[in-house]
Amino acid sequence: MSGRTLRWCIAVVAAIVVSVGVTPSAVTAAPAAVSSSDIATECAGKPVRVAARWYFPPGEPSAIVWLQHGFSRTAANLDSVARAYAQAGFLVVSPTLDSVNLGGCAVAYNIADNAAFARTIGGVFGSGRDPGSPLATSLREARDSAHRPDVTMPYRMIFSGHSAGGEFVVVAADALRRADPVAYRRLAGLMLFDPVNSFFGVNFATAAPSLSAAGLPIRVIASQPSVSNNFGQGVSVLQETTRQEFLGSRLVTGIHIDAEGESTDLIGELSELAVPRPRNGRVIRALATGWSSDMVADTATPTYYPGGRYYDLLLETRTVTTLPVP
Repeated sequence: MSGRTLRWCIAVVAAIVVSVGVTPSAVTAAPAAVSSSDIATECAGKPVRVAARWYFPPGEPSAIVWLQHGFSRTAANLDSVARAYAQAGFLVVSPTLDSVNLGGCAVAYNIADNAAFARTIGGVFGSGRDPGSPLATSLREARDSAHRPDVTMPYRMIFSGHSAGGEFVVVAADALRRADPVAYRRLAGLMLFDPVNSFFGVNFATAAPSLSAAGLPIRVIASQPSVSNNFGQGVSVLQETTRQEFLGSRLVTGIHIDAEGESTDLIGELSELAVPRPRNGRVIRALATGWSSDMVADTATPTYYPGGRYYDLLLETRTVTTLPVP
């Protein structure tokens, strides 16, 4: 067999491996237990109750993941990602927030500034280990419903968001850093899925460089620029302001709702005039759980980064490209 033929065969096998979804963590885990409970908080001077889904890992959680959906979406649209996180050992809470609210009590800054609301929700997570806090109370109710009395609030946190939810958790993280440095130390990093900065205000553009300067780890999985992600401006801000050697990846065939995967709905598909690609969804979940685990453990598992076996396979099969940074 000639060298050229051998290389061609290797490339074909690699493409098949990626397409069928073989990942570094392909071992089947026990399904996550899921239950719902409200989180009591406030916005615009009024009490509000935020509906949330809780996902429980099979054993003791390594950290809690705040998983925030984007504009016109709900927690149900990130169910696939939430389950992957739980199967990887994380306790996940996925709130459903309004998309439009005259008082700014929404996931996106559209008709009113939502920075104060993001600050409030960030504080809810910052105080989550305090007995009787809104998050601790919600967890107690959810674990009773899920028959998981063994689960307690982990020390470490990951803030994760898709689309406008990405901007929301970035703003919340920076607000927590400023308001409660002790609670902020629990935050291991941010995992962002195609984050979208709002058309209005500079909340994202202010918070992103502030967090970068503070040294908070941030990982990004981006889709191709489109109307849905404001032509990639949010990712561009992160690329321009990061001080990390590695920020993340862009899916070569990525669309904005790939992170939702099979959890998307007709609204999501109509917004893209396309359906999520299963292969992209598998890659998103593998990288997100791998990177998040590394942020919590303050380590780097080689296979998930340039030079590692799995990541280089994604590059070779033109599944992802690495986001360039300064």
